[in-house]
Amino acid sequence: MFATAATRRLASALLAAALFVYPHLSAAQPAPAARPVAKSAALPARVLVNDAPPYRILGMANGAPVYSGIYIDILRLIAEEVGLQLEFTELPFARAFRVMEGGGADIMLGPNRNVEREAYLRYLEPPLPREPKIFLQLPGTAPVRGYDDLAGLSIAVLRGARYFDRFDADATLEKIAVDDYAAALRLVAAGRADAALMPELQALWLLRNSGSVLRLAPYRLPGSDSYIVLARSSPLLPRAPAMEAALRRIMANGGIRRILQRYE
Repeated sequence: MFATAATRRLASALLAAALFVYPHLSAAQPAPAARPVAKSAALPARVLVNDAPPYRILGMANGAPVYSGIYIDILRLIAEEVGLQLEFTELPFARAFRVMEGGGADIMLGPNRNVEREAYLRYLEPPLPREPKIFLQLPGTAPVRGYDDLAGLSIAVLRGARYFDRFDADATLEKIAVDDYAAALRLVAAGRADAALMPELQALWLLRNSGSVLRLAPYRLPGSDSYIVLARSSPLLPRAPAMEAALRRIMANGGIRRILQRYE
């Protein structure tokens, strides 16, 4: 039997009265289920690296490349914070600059700063720990004690690297460019170069792990700031401020100090 209009009005009045007396009944209806929030995928970041232990260490494990080292470990912490999926490519240091300038990669680790590179690289602040520089020589040769002792020597250097202004601009010095510092050690050990110039931590690492007979010269340089850099043409460039904030947090909480201790 269909309800009359009067019956429907009575039912509505009774329901309104019940809700007035028992307001909790109005909450008895189940709330609509919340829509799940999709987690955004990490952005791919193309990283160019060369083998330069302990800053950048390239190895193999179970037939697959393994990447570690001071700078790579720092970058991994940053990537975890800002949501980057790191994709490493091995490339000689000098060639990596050309690829970054042409937009073929996003990130490079460890370059020093100069005006020429500023045109196509975005340097992330703050800088990474400085790399003091040192000369390596064969025992029994006249030790390099100061800049003037470099006159007449052939010096193995990393292709594309910058060391310090006076040395970089000195056209009177014979500089032999190599693709990695292990090759520089071999040149000196074979008597084909008189000295090799490289970051001090890297020199100590190579001497400890290669069994080389070379020794450190007394002449030691403080080194320049090194940086994590983004290509200015990279789609990751808007993430630069977030990456810098992450780097500052890592420094503040002792993260970099702990990374350095791993490679002492």
